[in-house]
Amino acid sequence: MAGGEWWVWDSNFDNVPNGFLTLFIVSSLEGWPDIMYQAVESTVADKGPQFGASRGLMLYFVSFIMLGSFFFLNLFIGVLFLKFT
Repeated sequence: MAGGEWWVWDSNFDNVPNGFLTLFIVSSLEGWPDIMYQAVESTVADKGPQFGASRGLMLYFVSFIMLGSFFFLNLFIGVLFLKFT
């Protein structure tokens, strides 16, 4: 009504395939702070973003990077390396 428009980011958690793709992008450590800030500013459906609305998601992203990227990604690459050598 006020002339605004809704933007949907390329990396989002709107459905399961987009969520998996977004988590893969985060685990590759490429642009994860932008995705984290978008998630932290998210609110309920039909309401616009609000600064720092979901600060608990920061802990999720940091723990996902610690476990997902540093541990499981290195474990996966190590197993592939051992299999093909």
